[in-house]
Amino acid sequence: MFCSNCGAEVGGNFCSKCGTPLDDAPLVSPANAEDWSQEVRYKELIRIREIRDLISRHATMEKKGMSAEEFLAISDKVIPLGFSLAKVASIVQPIYAKLGIKTGQEYSETLTDPPGAVIVAAICSLARHGQALQQVRQFEDGCLLEANLPSDMWSWEGTLLVSVRRAGTGSRVEGATKITGQLFDWGKSKRCLEVLFEDIKASPA
Repeated sequence: MFCSNCGAEVGGNFCSKCGTPLDDAPLVSPANAEDWSQEVRYKELIRIREIRDLISRHATMEKKGMSAEEFLAISDKVIPLGFSLAKVASIVQPIYAKLGIKTGQEYSETLTDPPGAVIVAAICSLARHGQALQQVRQFEDGCLLEANLPSDMWSWEGTLLVSVRRAGTGSRVEGATKITGQLFDWGKSKRCLEVLFEDIKASPA
């Protein structure tokens, strides 16, 4: 399947490059769109061409890193141990996950920025860091974004949750990571949330 907005090959419910729902609705041009900074409905925000262009631009800034699987494969070649670290990990990690072993972090903050602007900034951050949007849960006063947290040399693949809800004239933002199958992520979750909130506080450009 291909995204009708940016043409990227996609799967699931959302385009990982521009955030477009695959049950796409007609676009609204910036000239016809009202001020969206107070809009909390994801489907309404993503219909605005200006926002899609913004997300697409951030997606092009993504820098591919080394996955956990690639790191272990290289380690097997560089440090021969007589057994494959990659194979051992592929067996152990699912067992640990079934046993409920997991790691993660949580962080929250109340910001003065309106919720629509914060939601868009969060989506742009996800696109910029290759954290593909998997699901959106809509609330009356905001929404919950669920994104993929790619594996790297520090941890296996995980989930990043970002909740943005109206708080007076500002927004309450809560971020959380969840990585199953391991006890430690060597600071990955903390760094991920720090970057997320830094991105949200900066105006997407």
